Formats: sequence, C-alpha cells, structure tokens
Amino acid sequence: MSENTRARLASLAVRLVIAGVVVAAIAILLGRFGVIDQRNGFFGAAGGMLVIAVGAVLGLIGVIRGLMGKPGLGQAALATVAGVATLALPVANALSGGSVPPIHDITTDLENPPVFVSVVALRGDSSNPLDRAQPANLADLQRQAYPQLETLVVADDIATVFAAALDVANAQGWDVADAAEPENGESGRIEATDTTLLFGFKDDIVIRIADDGPDRTLVDMRSVSRVGLSDLGKNAARIDEYIAVLQAKLGS
Repeated sequence: MSENTRARLASLAVRLVIAGVVVAAIAILLGRFGVIDQRNGFFGAAGGMLVIAVGAVLGLIGVIRGLMGKPGLGQAALATVAGVATLALPVANALSGGSVPPIHDITTDLENPPVFVSVVALRGDSSNPLDRAQPANLADLQRQAYPQLETLVVADDIATVFAAALDVANAQGWDVADAAEPENGESGRIEATDTTLLFGFKDDIVIRIADDGPDRTLVDMRSVSRVGLSDLGKNAARIDEYIAVLQAKLGS
C-alpha cells in the first residue's frame, strides 16, 4: 500500500465520521419534528452511528500505522477521537438497556394496574397495546427487574395527596391530558404524556389516587411506551423519580 493510499484512508476515516454525524443529526431532527416517523428517525440515526463506527475503526487503523511512521496520523487520530466521543453515549445507553428485560409497560400495581382513559385516543393505532398481554410473563419480568416498585401509601387525606400528585406531574414537564379529581368515593386519576428530548418518543402515564380509610391514601402509577419492545428501563426510572419527588413534597 502506497503512502498516498494510506493518507487517503485517513482522510476517508474523517469524512466517514463527519458524514455519519450529519446523517444521524438529520434523522434525529426529522423524527423529532414529525417530518418522518420517530422510528424511521431512530433507524436513520442508527445508520449514521454505523457509518461513524466504520470511520472510527479506519481511524484507529490509521493511528496504529501512523505510530509506525506512516503518513496520515493526524487525520486518523481526529477520526478516532471524534468517532469514539460521538458513539460513547449511545453505546453506553445500549449496554445499560441490555441489563433490563425487553418490556415497556411498567406499573406499581401488578394485580390491578391503573387504567388509561383520556390518553387512549391520543395513542393511535400503531402504538403498543395497553392490555399487558405480551409477553405472557410481563408481571414476573417486572418483579425481577424492578422489585422496588410498589404502591405508595400516604398518611394523608386523598384531596391533599391528589393536589400534590398533580403539582408534581406538572412540574415534571409532562403534557397533562386529564386530571379527574376524586369524588363520591371514586379514585382520582391523572393522565399525561412525556416526550423524550432527542427522538421525540412518547410515553404515556396514568396515576391513580385512591382513598384507603381516614388519612390514608394509596398512589399507583403506570408508565407505558407507545413504540418499541424495550424501554431500556426508562419507564421504571420515571416512576421511581416521580414517587420520590411526591414523597418529598408530602413529607412522607
């Protein structure tokens, strides 16, 4: 291989990394603003990341050759560093997601999950179903992965807890679709949608606030992704965060 060819390979590595970044960024923006379906935006971004990975590998080869006295060390190093830096976060997210089960419907009450009402019409026909029928062992998978999720028991009246729960939901930046106050012995219900910043994926949330006797209220929450087989642990993390903030607000 001639020196000019090696130098061209280093230059190619840089161009591939740049092209991959451009492709991924365009795909993310198109999906985020609804020009294309979010899933297509995700796959486009994944394709861009693959191009970046190829560029980074070629760059690494160029670095090794450069350290042996071959030309193109600077460009090869640039491609390697830029490629690795760009891939670091998505690779870390993918690895962390591999440690959780491929589920996307998470709730604090596995026996009687809170039911969506107002959000159903917003989900569309292409969204994941809400029947919790798949996989058949969904409840067992959740118990194993997120044993900390359970009904929150609050030593306070239902009206106070509902008001606090709604305040916290609004503070999360979610789009609150419904806030049915508890009345005539019925539970209160809050429904909302959380949109991810990067790809614009939407996860729907329902919070049930139920009276359980004098100054005793039960709070249950359910968070469901509209698309995707696995949520990479996002729904459970959302529930954990919400419950922690609500407890702090209520002083319980």
